[in-house]
Amino acid sequence: LSDATLTRLRPTPPLDGAEAEDGRLASEAGAFDVGLCRGDHFSYWRPHIDKVSVPEYEHSALLYLGHHGADFDGGRLTFFDPDADAVVLPEAGLLVSFPSGPPSLHAVERVTRGARFALTMWFTTAPPDPSSPLDSAHAA
Repeated sequence: LSDATLTRLRPTPPLDGAEAEDGRLASEAGAFDVGLCRGDHFSYWRPHIDKVSVPEYEHSALLYLGHHGADFDGGRLTFFDPDADAVVLPEAGLLVSFPSGPPSLHAVERVTRGARFALTMWFTTAPPDPSSPLDSAHAA
């Protein structure tokens, strides 16, 4: 296991044209923004490939802890494909796993009501680099 995070996505207020253009952070809109942890301007609703952010990631997974429609609205996971997009409707207990690199371009639809909870996980088979200091937050 490379990394895991319990993620809560909450509704974000509608963005006006200027906010949409300047890439307003999800955290400024009241939602968790993993970009703050990494020091960039990531927002969950923007299409992305996990391996681009963390090259060691090989497999990504989400375990949904709530039900779409009952606990929250929005928050669907979309995989973008030139032929046809694939949309995952979150349901408690559903585990979704996919390669972290191309062709897994994906995004999460903005949450519009309630709170969407998911355990997000990233895996690698690469052994740790012995010359790299161990991040104490992830030490076993």
